[in-house]
This record gives sequence, C-alpha cells and structure tokens, in this order.
Amino acid sequence: MLSGMLALGVTPVFSQAKPPAATFDTIARQAVLFDFDTRSVLFERNADARIAPASLVKLMTAAIVFRELKQGRLLMDGDMVVSTDAWRRGGAVSGSPNMLLTPNRVIKVSELVTGLLVGAANDAALTLAENIAGTELNFTAMMAEHARELGLTSLTFKNATGFLAEGQEGSLRDYVRLSAHLITSYPDLYALFGQRDMPLGKNRQVSRNPLLALDIGADGLITGSVPEVGHLIIGSAVQDGRRLIVALAGVETVQERSIEARKLLEWGFRRFEAKTLVSAGQTLGEVSVYGGARGSVNVRTLQEIRLPVLRGTGEGTSLRLVYRGPVPAPIEAGAEIARLEIMIEGRVVQNAPLYAAQAVPVGSVVARAQDAAIELSRQWTNQGFRWLLDKAGLSKDQLPPRNPPAGESTGSVGKSEPSGKSR
Repeated sequence: MLSGMLALGVTPVFSQAKPPAATFDTIARQAVLFDFDTRSVLFERNADARIAPASLVKLMTAAIVFRELKQGRLLMDGDMVVSTDAWRRGGAVSGSPNMLLTPNRVIKVSELVTGLLVGAANDAALTLAENIAGTELNFTAMMAEHARELGLTSLTFKNATGFLAEGQEGSLRDYVRLSAHLITSYPDLYALFGQRDMPLGKNRQVSRNPLLALDIGADGLITGSVPEVGHLIIGSAVQDGRRLIVALAGVETVQERSIEARKLLEWGFRRFEAKTLVSAGQTLGEVSVYGGARGSVNVRTLQEIRLPVLRGTGEGTSLRLVYRGPVPAPIEAGAEIARLEIMIEGRVVQNAPLYAAQAVPVGSVVARAQDAAIELSRQWTNQGFRWLLDKAGLSKDQLPPRNPPAGESTGSVGKSEPSGKSR
C-alpha cells in the first residue's frame, strides 16, 4: 500500500498500520549495509562520521590505477621501478603490509595491482603512485580531484597508502559509494579483488579480506586498521544475483570485524528482497505549471525502480513526489522537473528523477496574467506569515509541520491536486 502527502501541502488523508521494523544491532561504531542493485541503504550507523580510513584509502588508489588502465595510459604488462622511498616507507623494513619489494626492482604493473588488492601492500601502493604521477604528492592530488568528480565530498587524501596522517579522513558512506563505482565502472578489474592469495617471495600470502574464505558469496574489497578508529572493512557479496556492500569501522579485534561484517551481510540477504515498485515509463502523478497552456503536466520515470523491502511484505514503503513549483512554462517533453522519494518507515532510502510526460507550451496572455496573480498572492501570504512569526518571536521550526516549504510541493504517487485552472 502506498501512502504519502497530497500535492501542494494538503494534510495526509490516509495511513496504514506500522509493521514491525527490521532490526539489527552491531558492536561496530560505524556501519553501512548497501543494496548495490537498487542503490538503497538497508542499515546505517554513524555513516557520515569522518574517520581515519586506514587502508580504505587504497580503494581510491585502485580507482586511479583502474582509470589509467581503462583509458590506455597504463598497461598490465608494463614495467615499473621500485624506489628506495617506496621500499623504506612501505616495504618489509616498514613492518606494514607489503609484497617484499626491494629498491630498483623492475616489476610488472599486474603484479603491483595484485599486491595492492590482495595484500593491501603499501610498497605496491607507493610504487604505483610514483610511477603514474611522478611523486606520491602528485598522485594524492589526482585522488582528491577524482573524489570531487565522483561527488565524494567527505574524502580527503594525504597519501596513497592509508598511513595515518593529519587531515586524511572520510565517511563510510562515501567509501561505500566509491566501492560501488569500482564495481560498476571496472567489472573486469574489480574481479581481481576476489583472488584468494598472491605470491610472496617463495610462499603465498592469503588475502587480507577474511570474507573471501567464508561461504557467503564474497568477492572483494579491502580491510584496514588504525589505532584511533580500530579495525575497518569494506566487503561485497552476491547471493541469488543480489549484491550487497558492507562497511564497518570501530571494532576492537580482527575476529570481531569478520564476525560483524558476516552477520550484517547475512541479515541483509535474509530479511530483504528486491521488488519492482515502478515500471519503466510509468506515469506517477502531475505537477503544477506556471504560465503554460495547461495548468499541470504528468510526470513519469524512464527506468524501472526496484527497492529492497522486508521479505514477504511491501508494508512500510511509501512513495512521495517532490518538486519546486509551480514549474514555469515552456516545458519540453522529457525534461526533468520533479523527483520521486522512496521511503521505508518514513526514512528516504532512494531518490529517482521524474520527467515531463508531455510538452507544455507558453499559455495565452490572459492565462499568464492569471497565474502571475495567483503566484503574487501566494508570495504575499508567505511574507505576511513570516512577518507574524517575527512579531511573535517564533520560527517556522517551532511550529508543527503541516505544509511543505514554500515553493516545494509534495504528493503521493498517482494523486493530483486540482489546479482550478482552465485553458
């Protein structure tokens, strides 16, 4: 059953019984569980807290390497040279994860990529950074620029390894988004995260990702540790064609990290199932138009919208149409003029753009004058309301919510509010 608010701020007219919530608890201080296919968050705790990311930084190092490989500026069978600095700060003498590189060694890019993704090797990260950008400093500038391009505003970088550094931080939410980007944009290269081990001298090193050894469909990504935060992990698993990404930080031991990540993944697969809520091209309602030949226009989606819902029920899910309006004419068919908010238990879990189903040309002079008078009256009403609040020493935040913000309309899907206009 779908519920929501009628257009233009009319009070809700129907409701539904609140179903039992899907609950989960974890000892992790920060956590995210992300449904990859529907781009929905199933669980979060302190997901936007900016923390020292440790080796999660290597996900952005990998993103730059993958981009260079995809665009042909880097070749897997190409050679790179290990510097003394990369050996000293990231090699065996550093005591940190490494792949036993030595100064002046010539090594294939493919070997370095394996060391980076499987062993979280710091000498591999430094060697890749220096050979791609000349210096690690130049490489971190590339990392920062790419984060901005991807809209990952919480991520800041001071090195390519994840070594603790003042000013290097990021949120689990953005690192999950970065992981989703790697999976989406570089599926062939992402598969390299799933290698169970790698050569290490005369022996082999097991992947540092403990989820790969569990029978839960795990196929990536990376772990990290830093005293200020504890142990961290970002992992992904696929079951029955569904992919989930889990991120945890702030647990005390590596055993707890593995147990909590597995529990959260299994809970997500067990408690949720993906359902189609909206078909591609489906009309979902209408928005008001200002100065047009008609007073409203239908809006629709372009793509199918799927959402994870509590298994066996669609209750607790609601859809809401939101737009800045009335929308001024002319409006081209296919123009993005609204958005659909998908909510579970009142929490927005996904947004989708909505597009005009028809073109709306500019209306007659008389029609435009009528719309201008209505809009001017609304503005005067809003200004008078604000004046009364100021006189009373109140703010809008102190009043019980009833209408949406001025200029923004909300509506339940499939409902429309009569505009009172005739064209």
